[in-house]
Amino acid sequence: MKKLFIIGLGLTVSSLAFQAKAQTSQAAANDKMKFGIRAGANLMKMGKFQFADQYYSTDSKVGFQAGIYADLPMGGGFAFLPEISYVQKGAKLEATVAGNTGTFDATVSYLDIPVLIGYKATPELTVFAGPQVSFLLAQKSTIKANNDPQTETTSTENFSKSLAGGAIGLGYSITPNININGRYSMDFQKALKDNVNQDKIKNSGFALSLGYTF
Repeated sequence: MKKLFIIGLGLTVSSLAFQAKAQTSQAAANDKMKFGIRAGANLMKMGKFQFADQYYSTDSKVGFQAGIYADLPMGGGFAFLPEISYVQKGAKLEATVAGNTGTFDATVSYLDIPVLIGYKATPELTVFAGPQVSFLLAQKSTIKANNDPQTETTSTENFSKSLAGGAIGLGYSITPNININGRYSMDFQKALKDNVNQDKIKNSGFALSLGYTF
């Protein structure tokens, strides 16, 4: 009986030691700097356009995004999560003004640099938020009025070259290397220059992406 007790005690101690070692290894892994790549899709719109003293809300448009990110532990479950991403934004709009029907379709490309702070609610789930700055890369807009031929422009003359904004979202690690990321982002500044009378044109929308951490 005494031998069985000693054997049982030994197995229990060994099991606890193994679990402690595993937890320590996991904690050490979580405290390491990590880097990765991410790609996905977003659903963005550009707020409201003003025509003849009336505002018309834009419809959302699907775009592509891809970039790189870092996960830099700060202690206490917090982490610094900077990113650099190529993001397609834009919108669609169909409106009737004074009996004339017009359509507008724009794709605007930016280089987004979010500066996020994340908190690991669980080892797999991270909540994050922070400011971001967007730099204009290119744009393509098409406009059509009634049955007139479609007009296309790629000029960025009337677009703001940089925009301040913010993002908030969730990240979930499916495995130590693979994760999914969902967020809502919006610009605090209008997408067009001050000399363009369109104060409610601001990018906003949702994004979903798949990431791989090295």
